[in-house]
Amino acid sequence: MAGSGKARPPAASGSPNGTPSAILLDLVTGAETLRHSLELLAAASARAVVGTAGPVIECGVVVRQPKRSPVITGTSGEVIRLLEWEQEKGEGPVNDVLAGGHPVAVLQRSGDFRWPRYCQELQKANLGSVLGTRLRLEPDNEEPADGAVPVRETTAALAFFAQDAKAFPLQVISEARSFAGLAAKSLQMALDLHNARSTASDLRLALDSRTSINVACGVIMAQNRCSYHEAFSILARASSHRNIKVRLVAEDILERLPEGPPRAHFGH
Repeated sequence: MAGSGKARPPAASGSPNGTPSAILLDLVTGAETLRHSLELLAAASARAVVGTAGPVIECGVVVRQPKRSPVITGTSGEVIRLLEWEQEKGEGPVNDVLAGGHPVAVLQRSGDFRWPRYCQELQKANLGSVLGTRLRLEPDNEEPADGAVPVRETTAALAFFAQDAKAFPLQVISEARSFAGLAAKSLQMALDLHNARSTASDLRLALDSRTSINVACGVIMAQNRCSYHEAFSILARASSHRNIKVRLVAEDILERLPEGPPRAHFGH
């Protein structure tokens, strides 16, 4: 939830001057998933801006990654609902900055007619103003080769919400933009870590899956005096007949061994 005073993250070690470029938010300690990291970021963002804005500020974060559903979280359920509504309807200040519009978008519900349906949602939530600011992340890939389809980059944005229709004057907008630079660097580190964890997990799963299939093929080869190719064909037919993955058929065979399934030792 939004804090009651301005809180600044500590300067990184080895930075005697405590300059902003040397400061990073810790979004990874104790955060097992990207959503957990974003929850830490939303809470820190609300604390950072509330001292300048004055009234209570709620904050949300949206991250769009290629070939994945957007990850959305915030300091309240209402904030999350509004951000999810924006992503579904494609209308609102946060959607605007994520789509590559201005890096900052401010909505004052009274007298703002750019996003009429979104203003109605704000009214339901008893909110008067929104400040959306883009988080500039590093490109996901190098430039595509000639003729290749470019891969959509990961994009992210912070959203600040207040009941006051004039909660975000120029001073607060400047504060939020400054904080967004710190937030982007911190989020980039968290994204890199979670992506590395996901890649390692996928690799381990692939190795375990391959091991189960190979050992099961060995069992079939011994029982049927056939080649590896023939053994794998037997697994594939069973997989198709039972409408389950080859790996699951293999694991079922290994579970039935008198000594139980063998254990892989990757990483030991």
